[in-house]
Amino acid sequence: MTIPTLGTYTGRKLVTDLQSFGLQLGDDTSGIGRKGGAGPSDHKTITIAGHTVMVPVYTSGARHSPFQASPPDQSGASTLLRDGQRLGTIHFPAAPRFYGRSTADGIPYWKIALLHGRDTLATTVHQTCIRYADRRTSCQFCAIGQSLEAGRTIAYKTPAQLAEVAKAAVELDGVRDMVLTTGTPNVIDRGAAVLAESAAPSSSDRPAITGAVRTSARPQLVRAPA
Repeated sequence: MTIPTLGTYTGRKLVTDLQSFGLQLGDDTSGIGRKGGAGPSDHKTITIAGHTVMVPVYTSGARHSPFQASPPDQSGASTLLRDGQRLGTIHFPAAPRFYGRSTADGIPYWKIALLHGRDTLATTVHQTCIRYADRRTSCQFCAIGQSLEAGRTIAYKTPAQLAEVAKAAVELDGVRDMVLTTGTPNVIDRGAAVLAESAAPSSSDRPAITGAVRTSARPQLVRAPA
């Protein structure tokens, strides 16, 4: 049996079911995934029928999912099963090469920005928010502080750090676009200024993403809700 084309009803239903029920992986830790924190957490990136999707693997529901995946081989290929019946082959993309690099002052690139899906780089410029500490004012879905508390990121990413990581991600891993988000650092512009400064250089001696990356990669600015 082969996995259906995702443009068909059967293919779309398969992806919907995977994202609803999750995927059992056993003790496998290969590929790209995150436990807890902000962003697409408790998921792994999988490629199915040529499309890259995020599927829950670390949630309580995933432990009881009808879907199982065999341990991937050296190329990342794995057999997808549903209730023990083989559906076809999926792939777990390898960790990007830029994850192995660090800045001159020793900060791993993956603490500055992460690969989301197949070719999108994403980061939270300010990993703090003036509303987060008070649950009466914070966004109820937000976990911006958890990644910081766990040591998986840094509190503020400078324009130079973002430019350095973006350049490496484009050159080493073919990243095509970038999403910048932020916590709310103040009540004046609520983060708009820091996002703009990160994306475009204010002067020739202060590099930013668009100054460092001369490719089709384009930053998308997404301010956290006020």
